[in-house]
Amino acid sequence: MKQQTSLNRFCIQLNEFCLMFQEEILQLANTPRRPPDQTLALAFAETLILCPTAEAARTSIRRDVAGARSFLVAADAVLKRIRTQKFDFKFEEPQHQTKFYTLACAIDDYLQEHGLLKAVVPDSTCSTAKPNVSKIL
Repeated sequence: MKQQTSLNRFCIQLNEFCLMFQEEILQLANTPRRPPDQTLALAFAETLILCPTAEAARTSIRRDVAGARSFLVAADAVLKRIRTQKFDFKFEEPQHQTKFYTLACAIDDYLQEHGLLKAVVPDSTCSTAKPNVSKIL
């Protein structure tokens, strides 16, 4: 039951985040040409988990378009793993959460598990995974 509830939240939050990202990217005169980067994705996930509202998340997207884009590439990797049943929602979901808590934690867990050492972001808010040095993006 917990997995299904987390999956539903993840999908709803991802859909909302994608729409916000698209709206923000369409307003830019020049889109960043920087390739997706797992360090940027993890940093953005750590920022997003602290955003209490959609507007705060939108502001974070504006401030770090490259990080938000990298975050979405990582989200796509998580979706692929969900489809092949190779992803579990391992983190605890508190009763009161920020707007994109489940989405940000899932991406954070995935990135921590698939290649980023804890030293990159020393205080991971929700990761329970042990780091692995394999490449993810």
